Amino acid sequence: MAGVSAGRFRARAAALLLALTALPSPVLAAAREDAQTGDAALSGSDIYRRVVQNRFRSFNQDMTLASGDRGGNEQHTQLRMTWQDWRDAEDKAVDGFFSKTLVRYTDPFDLRYTAYLVIHKDQPPNDQFVYLPSRRKVRRVNLRAETLFGTDFSFEDIVPREIESASYLRMPDEAVEGVSCFVVEATPKPGENSQYSHFLIYVEKQHSVPVRTRYWSESNVEVKELVSPPSSIQDFGGIFIPMKATMRNLQQDTYTVATVTKLDPNPELPKHTFDPRRLEAH
Repeated sequence: MAGVSAGRFRARAAALLLALTALPSPVLAAAREDAQTGDAALSGSDIYRRVVQNRFRSFNQDMTLASGDRGGNEQHTQLRMTWQDWRDAEDKAVDGFFSKTLVRYTDPFDLRYTAYLVIHKDQPPNDQFVYLPSRRKVRRVNLRAETLFGTDFSFEDIVPREIESASYLRMPDEAVEGVSCFVVEATPKPGENSQYSHFLIYVEKQHSVPVRTRYWSESNVEVKELVSPPSSIQDFGGIFIPMKATMRNLQQDTYTVATVTKLDPNPELPKHTFDPRRLEAH
């Protein structure tokens, strides 16, 4: 009996060693590092809070979006996004607002001056407005599943997500392009009126930058994947921003490559920047 027990022990030890050596080396190395730094104890919310903390207080960002399909057809869209954090020093909403986002199309010509405004409130629903030059009128809208013209991005995909918008569950770490990542499952809260049932966020550990996000529809079908190459991450005074990202629509077999062409960090924005009545101002 003693010989059998020893044999079983050796077999189990060999199996455990084999399982460990089968892990991708970046994940195995990161596991050791996590044990040393205490990262192993981080919850999903802790990890996503690091993502939120890696932000400017405000920014202006010019982007080019190149959209294509497997037939080789491609079209280009350009826009400018302005965003401002509305929290105080204690991370609480000011006047009931967490953040405000303004998106203006600059190209193609027939979309120029079209503008969208999203006001993220501490008590949902959020306020959303659109200005269409052809109608010369600002309207309150629901941007649920609304896509950026001719692209695979929706407004929900590009507007910086607040930590209060979802619940977070930490999943086993993985590697993306050889870079060790935390993996967090985010489930949008009902009041957010999200088009997704949940999504997985792969957060590069060193700079707390999401480098991959996988999206599932309300019917629990994986529909999209967003990838930002770790090599595209740039340092802006201690804030780390990916300058390129590719969104793939897994259902339609299309893609959109978003490239940041200009970034103005922490500008002083006039108070009227996010006034819905000024959306029509060019």
